[in-house]
Amino acid sequence: MRHLLAIAAGAALVAAPVVAAEPGGAAAKQRDRTAAPALRLVVPAYFYPAGEGLRHWDRLLAAADRVPITAIVNPASGPGKAADPNYVKLLERAGKTKITLLGYVSTSYAKRPLADVKADIDVWLRLYSGLQGVFLDEQASSAEHLDYYAALRDHARSKPGLKLVVSNPGTVCDERYLSRPAADIACLFEGPKAPDPSALPDWIGKHSPDRVLVLSYKVATADAMRKCIAAGGKKVGCIYITDADGANPWDRLPSYWDEEVAAVREANEGKQQQRKRNANKR
Repeated sequence: MRHLLAIAAGAALVAAPVVAAEPGGAAAKQRDRTAAPALRLVVPAYFYPAGEGLRHWDRLLAAADRVPITAIVNPASGPGKAADPNYVKLLERAGKTKITLLGYVSTSYAKRPLADVKADIDVWLRLYSGLQGVFLDEQASSAEHLDYYAALRDHARSKPGLKLVVSNPGTVCDERYLSRPAADIACLFEGPKAPDPSALPDWIGKHSPDRVLVLSYKVATADAMRKCIAAGGKKVGCIYITDADGANPWDRLPSYWDEEVAAVREANEGKQQQRKRNANKR
C-alpha cells in the first residue's frame, strides 16, 4: 500500500476503545462459532486533518458511535520525525470517541531492518498518544519471514496501550501468520475491485472472521458496495470499500460513506438477531 501514499503536511485517530481482545486466544477458541462477531470498518484514513481532509475525519469520528471503526493514522508514511500539531489535536479529539486508532508502519516486505521497524513503533508512542495498535503495511506473504513479523507483533504488544497488530500482505499469505500468530488481523485482499470471498483460502475457517480484513477501492456505486458487504458473510469480519481511485485511493472517504455505515450497521443488527435466535434454541 505504501506506493499509494503521497501525503504531505498541509496538503488538501479513547474513552471506550473497541479493540480486538486477544484474537486467536483461548476466549476466541471457545467462542460459539454460530455467533459471528460484529462487522468492523477498517479505514486507511490517509487524509490530512485540515481543510477538506478534516471534514472527512469529522465524519469518520462521528460514525464510530454507530458502528465499530478502526482507522489507520498516517502523517508521513509512518510517524514522521516530529509530532504534527494537527494530528496531535485529532488524536485528542478521537480519544473522546469510540474509534480504534492504529499507527501506520511500513515493513517493505521484510526488507526493512527489524530494528528500524521497531524504532518506528517506538516513535509513534513518543510523538502521539491515544493509539491502540499498529498497521504493518507491505507484509511479506511467504512463511520464511514469520519470525520477522512475529517479533514485530511481540514488540508492539509489549508496549503500553498497544493491543492490536494488523498486517497487510494485500493478498493470501501463509496461514501461520494468523495461527502462530504474527498478526492479530491480516488483510488478505487489497485491490481495485470487489473482493471475491470464494477466492479466500479454506484455512480462514480455522479463525474468527474478525481476524480477516479486505480493502477494496474503485467500487463505483453504493449498490456494489452493499453487495461487497453482504458477500463477506461469515468469512470476513473487517472490511472497507471505497469508490476512490488514483495514486492514493485512501485520500478521502467514499461518496457513499453514510450508506456504507448504514450497511454495516444493518449487517450487525442481523448478526444480533441471529445470536438471539441461536440462544433461544439452546
